[in-house]
Amino acid sequence: MPVSRLFATLFPPTVIGWQRAAVRYGWPIQSTTFASVNGFLYYSPGETDWDATSALDPVAEHTLAAKTWRDEVRRWRDGERLQVVRADLALQVEHIGAMDDAALADHIGRAITNFLDVAPLHFEHSGFDIAAGLLISACGEWGVDAADATALLAGSSPATAAVAMHIERIVAGLHSEPQSLDDVRSASEAAGQGLESLLAEHGWRVIDGNDLAGPTLGERPDLLLAAIRARMEDAPRRADHDVDRVRDRVPEAERERFDVLLDDARASYSLRDDDNGVCFVWPLGLIRRGVLEAGLRLDRRGAVRDVDDLFEAVPEEISALLAGRGPSADDLAARRAARIAARTLDPPSQLGDMPEEHGPALPPHVAELDAIRNVYFAATSRRSAGDLRGLGIGTCTVRGPARLLTDGDAIDRIEHGDVLIAVTTTCNLNSVFPLLAGVATEEGGLFSHTALLARELGVPAVVGAPGLLSAICDGDIVEVDPVAGIVRVIERA
Repeated sequence: MPVSRLFATLFPPTVIGWQRAAVRYGWPIQSTTFASVNGFLYYSPGETDWDATSALDPVAEHTLAAKTWRDEVRRWRDGERLQVVRADLALQVEHIGAMDDAALADHIGRAITNFLDVAPLHFEHSGFDIAAGLLISACGEWGVDAADATALLAGSSPATAAVAMHIERIVAGLHSEPQSLDDVRSASEAAGQGLESLLAEHGWRVIDGNDLAGPTLGERPDLLLAAIRARMEDAPRRADHDVDRVRDRVPEAERERFDVLLDDARASYSLRDDDNGVCFVWPLGLIRRGVLEAGLRLDRRGAVRDVDDLFEAVPEEISALLAGRGPSADDLAARRAARIAARTLDPPSQLGDMPEEHGPALPPHVAELDAIRNVYFAATSRRSAGDLRGLGIGTCTVRGPARLLTDGDAIDRIEHGDVLIAVTTTCNLNSVFPLLAGVATEEGGLFSHTALLARELGVPAVVGAPGLLSAICDGDIVEVDPVAGIVRVIERA
């Protein structure tokens, strides 16, 4: 999907976290470049800095010997997370409606600074690649399938299940099916407090992709209400994993090593979705909050045609508009119209030829570390053996109406029991997954965000199945068979 001009401006600087991780861990350092073409963000890995990479061999050796990915988890739990959450909350509690235009422009600027400060942490936290790669590599030695190994990570990411847990606490305080969130608030003290706690922590997180031009959970009360009512109808789904079943297949002499590798992978796994939520999705939503307030003011003055047009302005233009200058309403409207029109395009997955990179051999420990990471990424790659076939997560086959995530209105159309069909999903949708019977994506693998959400919330899924969006129509009855890794169209709409 094409992204707003504001997001296309804000996102590229955040991936500096990848370079920081490379320097800290000791793997090949590559430049990263993003560019927006007709609203679609394209990425180039750039070239490897061979001289800098060669100098990192002692760092890579230390990484493997000292298992420094454990330090990454400790830093996050003991300090980084609390600091980020405090910064997010400090912005969220500011009463922006009472600010004058200059103060609002300052607030938006500080929200943008907060995002650019903390979002790189999500990309910098790359220890999961190593910990998971070591587990998958060892399981390969023991004849244990990667899918069986990754299934053991279920239940180790509390952040992924956080919305579902909030909803369970809300439901425990309800005595009848609510017709509105006000009904939830008045049902009982427990239900009301549970709802406010959920909204305080998740209400300003974007849910429709990563683009801040999309809505936050708090802006979709009907979606949240539907999730609460769905939970009242269905028993909670739990992450399913049987460690002993897999452990018994490991040679007895290697089981202690298996235990250590699994503990490391689970600890790192718990960080991956958590940091995305509080470092990326939440700060992005807080920028949206400020821009919406600015858009309302500018709309009343006729400086924009529509509140959402302001997402097509870059930060400097937003400040200028609040000061009575900046681009015209017609210009912003034309930018947004072009982005909306681009949704009908079928952009190529690649522009130009993939560059061939040649250079000296990697130093021994850098090469070893890179190979471990490649095991992880190989396990995340798409696997297709035919139409609508991919990697399955879960053990139960489910059926339901297909809901295609292809436009900004798809979120509003999701109902309890639907099967979500998408190119991919991110942790933004953890508030939507409790409604779903199943999910299927064209891209992704065993460590994709879709797989993570499916494992933690017990939602049957098939990921990395090319052709879904062209073979399935919105409203078709589809079957998701995670054991076979197949998506079938049962009945046409």
